[in-house]
Amino acid sequence: VADRLTQELYLLEPKEFKRTGAPVYLRRNRGDVLGELPELDIIPKWTEFGDGESRYYKEAVSNEQLMKMRRAAWTGGTPEKSPKLEVLLDICEEAADNGHKVLVFSYFRDVMSTIERHLGDRTFEPISGDVPNIRRQEIIDDFTKAEPGSVLISQIQAGGVGLNIQAANIIVLCEPQWKPSTEEQAISRAYRMGQSRKVVVYRLLTEDS
Repeated sequence: VADRLTQELYLLEPKEFKRTGAPVYLRRNRGDVLGELPELDIIPKWTEFGDGESRYYKEAVSNEQLMKMRRAAWTGGTPEKSPKLEVLLDICEEAADNGHKVLVFSYFRDVMSTIERHLGDRTFEPISGDVPNIRRQEIIDDFTKAEPGSVLISQIQAGGVGLNIQAANIIVLCEPQWKPSTEEQAISRAYRMGQSRKVVVYRLLTEDS
């Protein structure tokens, strides 16, 4: 089998590569190993819009601008004007006090930039679709070595699949995703074999949205 698993096959015919290796490749789904994993808590965190955010949201609804609606609760830009941002910063502060690391997922780059700006040197270069795979692994390695209280921010499409980020056991989902599987894959970056601590997931949600 190994003789047939060439780099050319991997690059040119990835499905055939997978079929060729399947007979000797053991793959287990998370459901198969739940008994070996630590506890998982998923906690909804409900907030209201800030005043400016509420106006932004209603305008986006009137104009049928769906993507603006989805990130309206982050447009306040400061903890005083954005309750969601205030809650996220509180979660990160509490995690630092308890010696944990935090993994933050959002679909939107402007949301990631807002969070990064307020966390300062407690965070790392965000992982987005522009970041090459080699660099992504370097960022994760730096995060793994970093002090408790560190925060890694990732675009959910880029960091939600294929990465092992077991250094974090606190996960924040900044907004609901269309497909439950997208959130489940993101959670599985930290909640996977090798994780020894309880994992807590906070889903940030906005009332009347």
